[in-house]
Amino acid sequence: MAEPSLSGLTEQEAAEFHGQFQTTFIAFLVLALAAHVLVWAWKPWF
Repeated sequence: MAEPSLSGLTEQEAAEFHGQFQTTFIAFLVLALAAHVLVWAWKPWF
């Protein structure tokens, strides 16, 4: 069995966490970009 890293996660758990983190981060970026585009469309010089 693999030894846990400094975070206490195994390699598989760390990979799973990283995948979920990437998905969540991309969703956040898409929502932030959409919000910025909508504000820009509403008031271009806001």
